Amino acid sequence: MGYTTPLDYIESKLNERRDQLKETLASGVVKDYPEYQRLCGVISGLDYAIQTAADLAKRLEREDE
Repeated sequence: MGYTTPLDYIESKLNERRDQLKETLASGVVKDYPEYQRLCGVISGLDYAIQTAADLAKRLEREDE
């Protein structure tokens, strides 16, 4: 897959990892509540990182105009 910017690559990889973790949660293989909490925390962190990358991309676009 071709990426137009480094930020596109980063967002893609973050989304890919988030989707993997969501599949893990949905599959029911989480062994206990602490693991569930950890996975939810990681997903939350990935969501934040994805949003931060998207915000940065918008700022860079505005600077180019």
